[in-house]
This record gives sequence, structure tokens and C-alpha cells, in this order.
Amino acid sequence: MKLPDIIIFNPDSYRADVLGHLDNPAAVTPNLDRLIDEGGVSYANAFAQNPVCTPSRCSFMTGWYPHVHGHRSMKNMLKLHEPSVLSVLRRAGYHVWWGGKNDLVCVEKPEDYLRYCDTKFKPDTRYRGYRKAPSLPPDDPRRGAFYGGVMEPDPDAEYHDTDRAWVEGAIDRLRLKADETPLCLYLPLHFPHPAYHVESEYYEKIDPSRLPPRIPAPEPGAGHPPILDALRREYGAARIDEQTWREVKRIYYGMCMKIDHLFGRLMNALKETGRYDNTLVVFLSDHGDFAGDYSLPEKTHATLQDALLRVPFLIKPHAACKVMPGVRSALTELVDMPATIYDLLGIDPEYTVQGHSLRDSLAGDDQEHHDAVFAEVGSRDNDTSFKNLDVLSMPPDSFYAMQSRAALKAHANGTYAVSCRTRDFKYIRRGYQTKHELYDLRSDPGECRNLYGMHAVAETERMMERRLLDFFMTTADVLPHRQDSRKV
Repeated sequence: MKLPDIIIFNPDSYRADVLGHLDNPAAVTPNLDRLIDEGGVSYANAFAQNPVCTPSRCSFMTGWYPHVHGHRSMKNMLKLHEPSVLSVLRRAGYHVWWGGKNDLVCVEKPEDYLRYCDTKFKPDTRYRGYRKAPSLPPDDPRRGAFYGGVMEPDPDAEYHDTDRAWVEGAIDRLRLKADETPLCLYLPLHFPHPAYHVESEYYEKIDPSRLPPRIPAPEPGAGHPPILDALRREYGAARIDEQTWREVKRIYYGMCMKIDHLFGRLMNALKETGRYDNTLVVFLSDHGDFAGDYSLPEKTHATLQDALLRVPFLIKPHAACKVMPGVRSALTELVDMPATIYDLLGIDPEYTVQGHSLRDSLAGDDQEHHDAVFAEVGSRDNDTSFKNLDVLSMPPDSFYAMQSRAALKAHANGTYAVSCRTRDFKYIRRGYQTKHELYDLRSDPGECRNLYGMHAVAETERMMERRLLDFFMTTADVLPHRQDSRKV
């Protein structure tokens, strides 16, 4: 029997709360919402294992926590000897079609991609119909908010749209006559990654009166990591008014709406070609985005807020799998994705996977697989390989040059941190500081007031410390399944 086709639809920087079916009245996501009515399951409490693109992808495509093979920087990607969902599927007979960005595997030249996939799609990204928003002048405070603006209609203007081109390429691939070779479409898209910019057709459909309030910058003495203040100073957050942050959020929601639109086009193509029922669909993001929370744009490489870690994670199984469509509330981690795919397909990955299969959850069981979820971020002390040297070639007033300057001292001294998050509490242990973090999520879901060191939560601190120690003991390494000979 032919294995089902697979789609891994992977937008970048998509927060979990921008979904209509998770009760956000400002989110315009009809296609993702429809998936839940048409055989899919949405995990409302799914968390990434790192708030940065590359380490998160390396984690959820292997099923390993970032510390297992040192994947915690932008420039340490999967090597050929490291397994991944893509390599396992190829070995199982899949044609892997890749249309999107990298931030996953180590390549030195374009043809190196063919070590990891059968087709690396390179489209023509030029389109007409929208005019790029004008660049901001050097003294415009919106530069510190990574503001890009709204693209207005202009039939004669040319602009580039990689996400649309990649999805159109995937649709064309689906329309080819199917054969006995199962197909995996891997679509790691760019949106809604900042800069914050979007076409007016999406922007205008976001009702600003429905947008939820942003989490404010913390009050002095709230106990947040000093790097957040350094970033706000470098970005000039004091000059960015509330109207600008609301505009950033509205644009960001429009960017998420565009992702939903592209996802819907792909789902319609599956139905038109008769492939929908026998296709396993996974939609997940690598991390979230501040989008104005804490008076910050984008993300950090040193902090672990839910705004950066809680992400959409939706699965529609193929027809052979039992499923009860709907929303699940159980704590879930992105490392659960490989275990779930291998289990649903009946494939032995031939390596140890640290996540849990969600097969029973998809069938209707909403019991907890995890008593806590974990994430990691940051640099070791004098960790020179952590630095992203690409920033050195960027203009000094560019956003990432500002971000790098603000974080330079902190990263040089060590920013490595690990979080243990339960339903009720989040504990963050910082390797190079004595001031750690503890938040009571029941009364403080925005993580605004650090309770660490207070007598009233001393027992909770000890409990979370022990759980973190247990986590590292049980996930510190993985043994290869193939044993070496001692007789040669």
C-alpha cells in the first residue's frame, strides 16, 4: 500500500495566539480554522524548544532538544551525519520537494541541498500589482520597531514575493500526475517574520479595534533580564508611541492572514487533485514574535517568554489514522512532531527520538504527555561560535546591527538559559547570573513580575529546579541504534 503524501507547512515567527479558532477575535485565519472542521487537530499549548529560527528547526526536525548536539546558534545547522524527518522520509521512499528558506541544514553550495531533498525548488519571485512601502528616514522612531509599512496596489509596480512563489510551485507539483512514489512537500516560508510589512488587501481586513492589548514594558524592579532594557535603549523604544505599536500589531496580524491564505490555496489544491484524504498535513512555526509586547519587536537570542515560544501546531492525519478533530489543551512540544510522523506512517527512524507520539491525542485523548515543557536559548561564556558574523556586513543603522550591538556584552558574558514551564509556573535558570526567573502564570500570564527569591515561592523554586535537573539527566544524550563491534 502506498504511503500517504505529507505536507510540512512551516511559517516563520508565527505566534500561537493569532488563530481564530483559539478565540482571538482579531485573527483572520479561516483556512486554519477550517482545517479543524475537516479532520484536523490544533494544539493550543504547543511550545518550541528555542525562540530562534535555526536551533528551533534543528530541534523539531530531529526530535532532539537543542542541547543534545549543541544546536543553539543561528550558524550551527544539521550536518549529514545527523538524522532528520527529511532524511528518514527519503530513506523510506519519499520524494522530498523543498520550497522555502533554509535555517536547517549545512550547505556550502546550492547543489548540496540534494543531499537532503530530491527537489530544491527555485522559483521566479517577481510579481506585479503592489508598490513597496517607502523607506523610513534615518530619524524615524519606527525604525526601532522594525516597521516596514503597508504595500499599496499599483498595477505597474514590481515586487518580490518568495512565499507566494514557493506555494505556487508546490501547487504545480501537486497537479502533476501522481505515481507510486509518495511525496513530501516541505514549505519553510518567510512570513510573518519581520520586518513588519504586508499588502493592503490583508492589512485592511484586520480590525484594529479587535486587537488584544500588548504586554507593557516591565516596571522598574520587575526582575527581568537586563538585556531587555539594553534592547529597548538601542531601539529607541521610549520614542515609539502606542499608535505605532498598534500599527505593528495590525500589520503582523495581516502577515499571519496572508500565511493563512497561502495555506488555504494549498489545501484547495489537495482537494482539487483528489489528494486531500490521503495526505498528512502538519502546520507549525519555529517560534513566535514580540510584535510590540514588552515594547519590543521581533525576538531575542537570550530570553524565553511565551510570546516567543508558544506557536501554532496543527496536524491533519491521513485517512488511515483515527482522528477526533478539534482543539487539544494538553502541553505539547515541537519535538513531538517527528515521533508523531514516524508513528503514523509506521516508519522506524533508526535513531532515538526524544519527543512523544501524538497518535492517541489525535484520536481524542487529551491527557497530558508532558508535565512540563522545556526550552533553551543563548550563548556560553566567551562562546565565539555563537556570533552571527553576517551582521558585520549590514549597515550600522539596520535593525539587526542595532540588535547585535545591544546584545553584544550580554552574549560575551554568557546568556545561556533554560526554562521549565508547567501549567501554573515558568522557571528560567540562567547559567551565568545569580538572578533567575520564576513567574506565576495563573495570576501573571504575561510574565511581568519575577518572583524568584521570594520566600512565598521557595518550595516552588525547589520543585522546578529538581524538575529541570531531571530533564537534563534524561535528555543529556542519545545512543546510536547501530552498535559498534568490539571484536575487530
